[in-house]
Amino acid sequence: MKKRTLSLLMALTLALGALSGCGGPGSGSSGSAPSPTATPQPVTALDYNPLTGEDKPAGLADGQRPAAVMINNIQTALPQTGIGSADVIYEMETEGGITRMMAVFADYTSMPLVGPVRSSRDQFVQFVLPMNALFVHIGGSTYSTRMLNYYKYQDIDGMYLGTSAFYFDEERYKTKAQEHCWYTSGELVQRGIDTLGSLSTTGALSPLFRFADKGAAVKLSGGAASTLAFRFSDYGDAAFHYSADTGLYLKDIYGAAQVDAATGGQLAFKNVFVLFAGVGHKPEPQLTDFDLSSGSGYYFTGGSYAPITWSKDGDQAPLKVYGADGSELTVAAGKSYIAVVSTAREDSLTVDGAALNAAPTPSPAA
Repeated sequence: MKKRTLSLLMALTLALGALSGCGGPGSGSSGSAPSPTATPQPVTALDYNPLTGEDKPAGLADGQRPAAVMINNIQTALPQTGIGSADVIYEMETEGGITRMMAVFADYTSMPLVGPVRSSRDQFVQFVLPMNALFVHIGGSTYSTRMLNYYKYQDIDGMYLGTSAFYFDEERYKTKAQEHCWYTSGELVQRGIDTLGSLSTTGALSPLFRFADKGAAVKLSGGAASTLAFRFSDYGDAAFHYSADTGLYLKDIYGAAQVDAATGGQLAFKNVFVLFAGVGHKPEPQLTDFDLSSGSGYYFTGGSYAPITWSKDGDQAPLKVYGADGSELTVAAGKSYIAVVSTAREDSLTVDGAALNAAPTPSPAA
């Protein structure tokens, strides 16, 4: 096979369907345009990692914004690279039953090679905004673009920045489609920031959750949970197995371990959240439409679970999680996985092989 030139790759990328926003770098047809000047933001000084509640990473500047990277999660794109290093991973359905992931890193400067990078959707933007994260993606849906533009939220979009902020894996392209071959890293993100010249890397930050003290056990009253599994759709699934040795939940996908190609390690989390939300479809064919105002769900940590409720009071509002009594939940310090699943798939959730009872109705406190 002849070696593709960069211009050809970008032409192939642009030729892909506009619906899924799945093209690669090089076109200005999608994404929010770079703004000419940076808007100064107040800087938040925290002495811990706001995404995990653990020790602050060495060298992390006060108020340094995290990076949120959209990740291709279709089966043919596996294995992904670098996502095992993320502090938080969100997963939601996009269209056609497939899911997409968003990997969030508290310290983008130390972010390894990560990918394959994919296009954005507005449901993910609604979690990016309250984190004040540097949003890294390649293209996006019309609704995602409109939301970013409405809030004047400058992003790092490969459709504008091309290879100044993204890397194309020519070797992988020999066996996989081009949309499975784009990557980024801390160094590349910084190059994108430098190219834009107007994106502030520091600002106001808020803790992702109300965290327990580092190392403190969080006891849940719902019962034991050595394994859990659920479905996003007929195509997309997820399962977790608790390791008493590490105190972490190990993630499976499509019936096999989901691993990070860079390390060979299985994705592992201290906290697993399964949040149920109303999910319909937008006027554009197949695009999912999430009601992220409030709902019910379950929280898993330490080999046990508890029913919870959650709320999100607007696009820019943070996610809040509550116990069955309506009080704000205390979350164990450590990495978290957050799935938002349609209420139509609520009965797919099993714990230790058995279906759970219905989660509680959101309380007035939420």
